[in-house]
Amino acid sequence: MAPDPSPPEPPRHIRVRLILAVATLLAVLAIFAIWANRQLLNPTNWSRTSTALLQKETIRTALSAYLIDQLYANVNVSAELESGLPNQLAPLAGPLSGALHSVAEQGAERALATPVVQSIWKKANYAADQTLVTIVNGGGSRVQIHGGTVSLNLRQIVADLAQRLGLPPGTAKKLPASVASLKVVTSSQLGLVRNLAKALHALAVWLTILVLALYAWAVFLAREHRRRTLMWVGLSLMFSGLLVLVARKIGQAQLVSAITSDASIEPAANDAYSVATSLLVQVAGGALIIGIPVILSAWFAGPARRALAARRFLAPHFREHPGMAYWITAGLLALLFIWGPISATRDPWSMLLLAVLAFVGTHVLRGQIAGEFPDAEAISMRASIHEYAHALGEKISRARVEVAPTASYGHSKAAEIERFAALHDRGAISDEEYAAAKRELLSG
Repeated sequence: MAPDPSPPEPPRHIRVRLILAVATLLAVLAIFAIWANRQLLNPTNWSRTSTALLQKETIRTALSAYLIDQLYANVNVSAELESGLPNQLAPLAGPLSGALHSVAEQGAERALATPVVQSIWKKANYAADQTLVTIVNGGGSRVQIHGGTVSLNLRQIVADLAQRLGLPPGTAKKLPASVASLKVVTSSQLGLVRNLAKALHALAVWLTILVLALYAWAVFLAREHRRRTLMWVGLSLMFSGLLVLVARKIGQAQLVSAITSDASIEPAANDAYSVATSLLVQVAGGALIIGIPVILSAWFAGPARRALAARRFLAPHFREHPGMAYWITAGLLALLFIWGPISATRDPWSMLLLAVLAFVGTHVLRGQIAGEFPDAEAISMRASIHEYAHALGEKISRARVEVAPTASYGHSKAAEIERFAALHDRGAISDEEYAAAKRELLSG
C-alpha cells in the first residue's frame, strides 16, 4: 500500500503573510528587549534617566523627605545645634531641631533642583549601574560575583544638605558610610541578576537579527510581489512601534494603580513611569521612523503616476551620470546621520547597516529605471512641473464630469448634450468620452 502523500505546501502568498505576522510579533518583543538592555546595562543612559527623574518636582519632594529622615536618623541634630549655640540659648536646641525638620524638607527639595546636587546624584547613579555592568561582564579586580552588593550611595547628598541647613562643619564627618545607601541588588541576588542581564543582552541582539532575517525571507519569497511585500515590511515596522506605544500607555494606568495604594504618591509614580519608559518611546519611535523610508521606497518603485513620472524624469540623468544616484543616496544618508533622530543613526554599526541597505536599494532602483526608460530624453524641471500641472488639470476636469449628474429634474437631455459638447469643445473631455456620454444620455 502506497504511503499517504505529504500535505501540500501552503501557497507562497500565505507563507509570506505568516512570516510577516511572526516578524511583527518578534519586532514588538525586540523593541522591549532593546529598551531594557539599553536602560539597565548602559550607565550613561541610566544616569541620564535618573537625572531626568530628579528634575520632576514630585520625585524631588519624595526624595527630600527620605534624605532628611536619613539625616535625622543618623545624626543627633539637637545636640549638634546645641554645640553651636551660646550657653544661654542651649535649651532651645530641642525645639529648634523639631521645627527645622519641616523647613529642612523644603530646603532639601530646593537643593535637589540645583546643578551641583543633581551632578552628585548623576554620578552616584552612574557608579551604581557601572558596578552592575561590571558584574554582568564577569566582575573585575574591585567587584567580585560572590561578594558585596550593588547600592546607590547618596551619602554625599546628605552631607551637602547638612551643610546647607547650617549644621556645624563636622556634622558630615559623623555620618556613617551606610547612610542613604539604597540597595539595588543584594549579594545573594548577584548570580541571578548576572544571568538574567546576559540573557537580556543576547535577546536584544538575536531578536533584532531574527526580525531582519524574516523580513528578508518574506521579500525573497514574494518574487513578483516583492515591491508590495517591501511596503508591508515598512507597515509592519510602523505597526510594531505603534503597538509598543499603546502598550506603554495601557501599562502606565495598570501598573501605577497596582503598586501605589496611597493617592498622595501617585503623581510621583506616574512621573517615574513616564521618565523610566522615555527610552522605550525612543526605540519604538525608531521603528516608526525606519518604516517610513521603507514604505516610500516601495511606493517610488511602484506603478503610481507620480512615482512613474519621477522615474521617467530621473532616467536620462542617471544614464548620463551613472554615479548620480549613489551621490544622492550618500547626501541623504549624511543629512540623516547629522540629524540623528534615533539611536541607530548614531551607532557606528547601525549606521553601516543602514548605509549598505540604502546603497543596495539604490542599485536595484537604478537598474529598474534604466530598464523601464532606456530611451527617455532629458526634460527640464520647469517642463516637468508644467506637464504634471496639465495632467492634474485634466484629471480634475474628468472627475467633475464623472460626478456630474447625467440627468436631473429641470434639465432636458438636449441641455445635457449641449453641456458635454461645450466640455468637448474646450478640450476638457476626449472624443471617446464625449461619444460615450452622449450614448448614455440617449439610451436614458
